[in-house]
Amino acid sequence: MRDADLTQAAVNDKFQAEGVLYICGTPIGNLDDVSFRLIQVLKQVDLIVCEDTRRTRKLLARYDISKPLLAFHEHVERQRTGTVLERLSQGKSVALVSDAGMPLISDPGAYLVTQARESGFKVVVVPGPSAVTAALALVGFPSSRFIFAGFPPRKSKKRQEFFIRWIKPQVPAVFFESPHRLVKALHDLMAAFPSVQVGLCHEMTKAYESAIVGPIKDVYENLKDSDVKGEWVVVAYLESPEDPEEAG
Repeated sequence: MRDADLTQAAVNDKFQAEGVLYICGTPIGNLDDVSFRLIQVLKQVDLIVCEDTRRTRKLLARYDISKPLLAFHEHVERQRTGTVLERLSQGKSVALVSDAGMPLISDPGAYLVTQARESGFKVVVVPGPSAVTAALALVGFPSSRFIFAGFPPRKSKKRQEFFIRWIKPQVPAVFFESPHRLVKALHDLMAAFPSVQVGLCHEMTKAYESAIVGPIKDVYENLKDSDVKGEWVVVAYLESPEDPEEAG
């Protein structure tokens, strides 16, 4: 048997002998943004736990992988964690994936990972693309430190309080926003911090990827009458301290 065959045989034996939970990062848009390691893990595991089975099947089909899937979105995470733990106790290996990017980052999985670790199962991360770090690189703000704030609240007043809490001078703040609330969020951000710089990343890694970077007033004026669609990541950068209460 060749050395390469021996190596693959050792990998197969390891997967069969251990009940391991793999936390797998998946592409945020372009399906070519996968690692060799991710493909190997997805080919070897016994079960893939995913947010949306339709989205995951597209990824698996792209790389000719066929595996049992278990839907694992936020509404069923707790009740299906027991099923996953049972598979792990049988020595089965399980991959946890999100629709895009790293699991647990504004996605389900935290409860499962905690329970698996507390139950004594091995948890392994398979790093992959992240919309947060991709957006920071794309907009070009200084990012030695940054804050990820998730999704802003839906109500205007709460949204302004959210921005006041999370946006700090010289520390980029990254948040996600849906297309139908993006313009409203920019309006509230401008009300809280009129001099903030923003970078809007649209459809990252996809065919129509774009970025709008500039002062909040200019970006807001550019978008306020637009038919906003697609997926957006917003990066806010405050160059110097600004009193949000005086700003209005």
